[in-house]
Amino acid sequence: MKTLSYLIAANTATYIPAPVRGTVAKVTACWQTTVTTSNIVTVARAGTSVNVVTAVTLAGQVVETGVPDTTNGQLIFDPASSTVANGVITVTPSGGNAVAVVVNIFFDDTAAVTQAAKEA
Repeated sequence: MKTLSYLIAANTATYIPAPVRGTVAKVTACWQTTVTTSNIVTVARAGTSVNVVTAVTLAGQVVETGVPDTTNGQLIFDPASSTVANGVITVTPSGGNAVAVVVNIFFDDTAAVTQAAKEA
């Protein structure tokens, strides 16, 4: 497991290269000042959300934990993918107050794809 920590500017999409093949296991966010319940951080692969953090506590400097997407939460990020966007983690804060946010992405680098055996 790798922890990727970034300070993300207010309402600015940030593109982070996946360090290795893996999945986003967990996301936490800590807004730097007062927020509203419409402040969110979306973590995505190629425009598909994999985890969303919503501000619950209105005071800033409180760590909030994201919720994995039930369908796409286990999408694999792969820097060696022929689809370039699949090797990039997109982090987008939006809504509410325009506030910078520190985001921790817990990146599971043990992702594996199981394939059925094929006959020769």
